[in-house]
Amino acid sequence: MVVGGSEETRMLLRGLLRLHRHRVLLESPSLTTLSKIPEEGCNGVLILDCDIAEDAWAWAIESSLRANPGMRAILLTASRGGRIEEEAKRIGIQTLLRRPFAVHELVEAVAGAPPTSPT
Repeated sequence: MVVGGSEETRMLLRGLLRLHRHRVLLESPSLTTLSKIPEEGCNGVLILDCDIAEDAWAWAIESSLRANPGMRAILLTASRGGRIEEEAKRIGIQTLLRRPFAVHELVEAVAGAPPTSPT
């Protein structure tokens, strides 16, 4: 699932995921889409590209992860502050990728592998 970011970013992420043989089941520009994820045990990967200045992002993600404990979350951000790292860990995001990142870092994160380089 790819949520947030610009249309171009989502298109690029969708292409990269498909190139590496991953299906994109949901795509949306808005975090409100997270409330539409079925709560019957989604075991997918949620890739979030969101503006961390918005107060609602953490609550929306945390609620979705709590409702779907088998789902993993990857947050894409340009932020360099420590606050985002702490908040991401607190709400259950497994991987934080800071832009710019290498394609292999995203692919490894989606596959569930720990990042091979600091992000």
